[in-house]
Amino acid sequence: MKHNLKKNLIFLSASVCISLLLLSSSGSVLSAQEEMPSYSEKTVLYLHKWEYATFNGGQSIVFEGKLTTESGERIPHAKIIIKNDGPCPENRIIAEGITDKKGHFWISIITKVWDESDNLIKVHAEFEGNDNFLPSVSDEHLVVIYQVNAEKCIN
Repeated sequence: MKHNLKKNLIFLSASVCISLLLLSSSGSVLSAQEEMPSYSEKTVLYLHKWEYATFNGGQSIVFEGKLTTESGERIPHAKIIIKNDGPCPENRIIAEGITDKKGHFWISIITKVWDESDNLIKVHAEFEGNDNFLPSVSDEHLVVIYQVNAEKCIN
């Protein structure tokens, strides 16, 4: 009986120590979920390069690619963001989409004049990551948008 009492006291002391460690500076108790990092696997985001990356304004453009783990497993139902390096829009996001069940995406938009200075933009895809997978960014690709019949981007 004395042995069980000693075990219980050790367990109680350990529990108190753990509880004290989980106290935040504001005095509230943090859950173990908040303290423990979740498992995240590295990802690879591929954005298909066009054979001809020249488009007229108002023309449809499709961003195609895939998202996988480093080991090649496909990542379904993940949000993909297409960004440019131009001055418009301010947040640089020109399109968004979701990967299909095989990790592929096809994001279609109508081209606009995103950079009036030279009609050139560099685009890339981004995956912001989630609880299971780390973020990744694709390579950049150069795109030319001719201003003929093109709607201008408005910030």
